[in-house]
Amino acid sequence: MSKALCLSCQHFAPALDPNIARAFLGGCKKKEYPFTLILPLEGVAECDVYRQSSRPAAVVERQEPLAGTAAAAPAGKRVQLYYSSRHRVGEQFPCDIASARRAIGELRAKGVQAEEHDLAETKDVFPIYHKAVTGPSAAKRAVFGMKGALEEDFGRRVPALLIFEGGRYPAEVFPRMDRELNRMLRIEEALQRLLAP
Repeated sequence: MSKALCLSCQHFAPALDPNIARAFLGGCKKKEYPFTLILPLEGVAECDVYRQSSRPAAVVERQEPLAGTAAAAPAGKRVQLYYSSRHRVGEQFPCDIASARRAIGELRAKGVQAEEHDLAETKDVFPIYHKAVTGPSAAKRAVFGMKGALEEDFGRRVPALLIFEGGRYPAEVFPRMDRELNRMLRIEEALQRLLAP
């Protein structure tokens, strides 16, 4: 079977992540159900479930790096503060929200991409919570996922500070335990460190 047939099949799911698209064309949602059969860029598996689709094929274009050029530099540092104006901050992981919001404003004045998000009316915090627990390395793991800082506490009873260094996932999340200091690093302290020259 040619690639062209897979691209027009209703069961074809194109690889949307540019990194995955470097190695895989996409996947067939039907061939290996309930799992997805991954279709490599070169060659495609024989198929007995091909069905024509009325939707146009959408495949992420491969971007080959130009010879002799360095990879693009990652985007600058980004800071995101999550809190709730409706919930009271818990005693286990305290945070002075007013002080943290002032520090976010100071970071913005310095040209840092700093955002604050009030989660008082947000019903589903899982996408943000997921980044907080899976992004940082184990040495810089946040308190989220532990007793007292579960998904339902994220940004509500336990405010969160996510620091991105050009990637999709945060490099650091606060509050967190610091192995070198052997104590909890609070959000306010992390923000003051970012503000220090």
